Amino acid sequence: MNIKRASAFLLFLSGLTAVPLLAAEADLKAHIRTLSAIPAVTGSEDRMAVKIREMLSGRLNVETDNLGSIYARSGKGEPGLSVLAPLDEFGWFVSGVTADGYLRLDRAAAPPHALFDSFLMGHAVVISTRSGLQNGVVAQPAMHLLTRERRDELQKGISLDLVYVDVGARSEEEVKDKGIEHLDAVSFRPDLVTLANDLLSGPGLGHKAICAALAMAAEKTAAARTTPAAYFIWMAQSRFNLRGGGARVSLGATRAQMRLKPKTVLLLEILAADRGDGTPSVGKGPVVWEPQEKLSRLRAALEKMAGERGIALQHQTGGESPLLRPFLATESDALILALPVKFNQTPSEVVSLRDVQSLVELVADLGQKGGDL
Repeated sequence: MNIKRASAFLLFLSGLTAVPLLAAEADLKAHIRTLSAIPAVTGSEDRMAVKIREMLSGRLNVETDNLGSIYARSGKGEPGLSVLAPLDEFGWFVSGVTADGYLRLDRAAAPPHALFDSFLMGHAVVISTRSGLQNGVVAQPAMHLLTRERRDELQKGISLDLVYVDVGARSEEEVKDKGIEHLDAVSFRPDLVTLANDLLSGPGLGHKAICAALAMAAEKTAAARTTPAAYFIWMAQSRFNLRGGGARVSLGATRAQMRLKPKTVLLLEILAADRGDGTPSVGKGPVVWEPQEKLSRLRAALEKMAGERGIALQHQTGGESPLLRPFLATESDALILALPVKFNQTPSEVVSLRDVQSLVELVADLGQKGGDL
């Protein structure tokens, strides 16, 4: 009888700990769903910035710089820690309108890979206008009706010269009547899909998920009230590179580094997963990603916190990040904590809700320590 009572008591306790976790995951999923519906093409992040600021409470001191980046400060004293995430996503802008009402596109920033523009063909898109979002669809040629020369051209690869966006207009005048102007941002139409095993899928989902995770972590840190000072930053225009012939360096990240000169930097990013070549796996925890393996107090602190919470971590060394580079050029203790993403930088990115929740917990724990590691 005593054994039965003890077992029942342990089951009761496990239920008490599960309820807050499930509630936290529900809140996180709601945040991700909200942000996934908002376009945030580089240089046109205003709507996303407004929504993130709405998610942050009065416990945080929130400012915005002239790029549109958001800086939320918690705690008291001199900030020793900065946690950063890109606010923007890759996309396009309206570069012209044909006489019969089709939109032509150009890139807002260099694409993340050579095939990125190819995903446009046959996909629905949204155009961010001053008056709101307008729907469009990229025309998909009927291959059997094309000439052999045209088919051969398409098979070599899709360029933006072949992309025409249909918004239901039949003339330039009808396009203007819809409020669509040159330089309006264009992105994939938001479409969040829930899959089995706590997986979510959608275009640009990885970056939207880490923006949501940072908002929740900032709130959890601020709720502690007695924590040391820390900054939580959503970097605008992070996909633009600084001009010059040197290595690629993010404009948004450079501006944040110059403004804060942080001692300890944790950069939240996404990392391609499940590629079958030793890359990390979705659902097996965040990835500690270092361009070069080195002794790091920040890495040691993250690993200790993860161990105490029973959170699995994956590791990757090597590669480069234009977002991290500005901080590596200083004496900052800096590394990346990445969210593993399947089908990275496609319209069907897949992330694990549990991985994102682990990001929230680790960043909140780190935020409550500030720079005191």
